[in-house]
Amino acid sequence: MCKLYIKECFGINPPASGTNSAYGYWSNFPSPLGTAFEKVENTDELIPKKGWIAIWQPWSSNPYGHIAIVADGCTTGTLKNYAQNWTSKTFQLESNRYTNVVGFLKPKVISSDENMTEEEKRILQFLSEQGANEGKVREAFGALADFPKLNKENLTLKSLSENLASKVKELAEQLVEEQKSEADWQKELSSAKKLIQKLEGEMTTLAKEKNQYKNWYEAKCAELKVIDKMTALEHITYGLKLLVQKQK
Repeated sequence: MCKLYIKECFGINPPASGTNSAYGYWSNFPSPLGTAFEKVENTDELIPKKGWIAIWQPWSSNPYGHIAIVADGCTTGTLKNYAQNWTSKTFQLESNRYTNVVGFLKPKVISSDENMTEEEKRILQFLSEQGANEGKVREAFGALADFPKLNKENLTLKSLSENLASKVKELAEQLVEEQKSEADWQKELSSAKKLIQKLEGEMTTLAKEKNQYKNWYEAKCAELKVIDKMTALEHITYGLKLLVQKQK
């Protein structure tokens, strides 16, 4: 797991230890570890920082030594670390004494959380999860490798979302204007219908008056034709009849 941590966080290919043991990373310090780390010997006063790599020298029951990633919360008496293949095959947080710890590989670029990149912090945070196995860690590294691409896609989607919101706003404003225009048009149409109804009423009245005048005219014409055919005596009688009607 430490080799995966070195590769993904520091960009170098983890070399073979040269001794077929974890201790070889301290005793041989094989290249290219020196490009990313410096060796710091363990002392009674030293408190290692999160992200350092702790190395144990071999002891009577373990000829290979041990290696782990330093975690938060270390003191002069307790070493908090993320380890695998010691008390468990699962990568997990452990608490140990400094017995047989020969020293640490201290990152040259990151000496504390404040100097770590956001990607490195995310990797260490994931590594700190209880029960995380190597498969899960590799999956996380793959996700982190895709992060720049995903971030770019997110920015693109954000831009598209903003453009869509702007277009929706524009269409909403157009709809309001169209609804306003439609209301004005409906009002004008209603006024036009009322005017048409008024003119139709006036035309009906005029048509009635026209028919009345036409009937009166035709009646007078018929009357005049009758008068034209009267004899002189009939004319005198007709005239006297009209005088009598007027006097009444």
